Amino acid sequence: MSLRLQITATFAAILLVTMGVAAYLGESIAARAVEEGIRERTVAVARNVLSDLDLSREVLESDRARLADRLAATVTRHRGLRLARLAVRRPGKDDIIGIQFGAHGPETTFEQADYPFSARLETQLTGDREHRVAVVDQPALDPFGHPVAELHLEAWVADADQIARRERTIFLWVTAGSALVLVLAFTLLLGRMLARPLSRLAEAMEAVRSGAPESPHIPGSERNDEIGVVARGLDAMLQRIRGFSRELQERVDGATADLARKNRALADLNDLLVEARRDLTAKERLAALGQLSGTIAHELGNPLNAISGHVQLLARAPGCPAPMREELSVIEAEVKRMTAIIRRFLDSARALTPALEPVEVAALVDEALSLTLSAEARARIEVERDVPAEMGRATLDPSLVRHVLTNFLSNAVDAMGQGGRLTVRARRVGDQLALSVSDTGPGIGPEDRKRIFEPFWSTKPRGKGTGLGLAICREIASALKGRIELESAPGQGSTFTLLIPAPAWRAAG
Repeated sequence: MSLRLQITATFAAILLVTMGVAAYLGESIAARAVEEGIRERTVAVARNVLSDLDLSREVLESDRARLADRLAATVTRHRGLRLARLAVRRPGKDDIIGIQFGAHGPETTFEQADYPFSARLETQLTGDREHRVAVVDQPALDPFGHPVAELHLEAWVADADQIARRERTIFLWVTAGSALVLVLAFTLLLGRMLARPLSRLAEAMEAVRSGAPESPHIPGSERNDEIGVVARGLDAMLQRIRGFSRELQERVDGATADLARKNRALADLNDLLVEARRDLTAKERLAALGQLSGTIAHELGNPLNAISGHVQLLARAPGCPAPMREELSVIEAEVKRMTAIIRRFLDSARALTPALEPVEVAALVDEALSLTLSAEARARIEVERDVPAEMGRATLDPSLVRHVLTNFLSNAVDAMGQGGRLTVRARRVGDQLALSVSDTGPGIGPEDRKRIFEPFWSTKPRGKGTGLGLAICREIASALKGRIELESAPGQGSTFTLLIPAPAWRAAG
């Protein structure tokens, strides 16, 4: 048998028995029964009031005004009360909040005194026939069984005799009809009011227990009975849990984002530190190079100049045979090469001071190509020169810019040992001149790009380069108040671009 049928049958039987017996009891018995019912109702009201007050530690420690508002909001929902008094245990004097129900509505009072708390429920009926009241003292106990508060309720029972006489008359007429209607009423209403809401609450609780992604809405929260109280309490609890979850997720996301930002900042600082260390190493090497170049210039410069002079004198002597002149020319060429090597060391270490003058950009590019590209290189490499005719003159240091261009071109030719395409371009970017050299060689990897401008570091095989070319070019670009940009990837060639301030030159007048 279902719970609904059990409840229906039980209440029907109770109703038939109690109403049949009550119909033949006397007026005094009915009055006493009503008084006892009011007393029990008052006990239930006291318990419900304490349950609604939810006297947790937080509520008990709140101020008296707030506690009084909660008490007033709870007890005013119950009828027939004459007095409600809540005593809360405090250090020293206890707080006593009273609500008196009179003709002008409830009146609230506050006082502090030593209240005699009891650890058990106490009920009694006091007063005469006209002023009989049911008195209930309901304690609120802590987990250790000690009273922390006590609710004192007084309910009117003066009209019990009148109620008893009226009920005795109607009991006989209502008993038969009520017994028949009860089965249908409980069958229809009990399922709607109790069984169905409880089933929906159970389903919602099961969904929450099973860990549904989204907590369902708790049904029954719109009701004003105990089921509504339970539903609203459960829904509020779930809302707080969802709020805590969202707040926790937001804090986790915020901490993760902050950690990511700090990690990025730390990575940037590490990159800056590595770059600063690399620059410091380069400057230390350049300083050492300066000392070395000074020593080389002092120790080798003068002897080489003497050798060059004497070789030239021997070659010009009238009695010098032609084969000897050829040998002397070889010696002179080698001396010049040694002098050029010394000069490159000196250029890499000395403080560069540009000497600006108007220069034809196209002629400067052509001169660099002519100095760099040999007949053998032109035979295996396709050269593309892209200098607009309207480029005209620019104000720059031709020797320094030519040095950078020839270095770019020389590196590009070396990178295309098996042939390829060499492209030289000149462009204007505002008041800046951009001179770029592109090749179709093997390109430069990310790790090599980080060190390509370091002194004495080279990607060329041993004996093919000193590792000073691009380091000197970067110093020249810095002296010209410009910069060098590199675009390269493995297998996609490289493009070196010199960007320097070089305003277009216009003749006066």
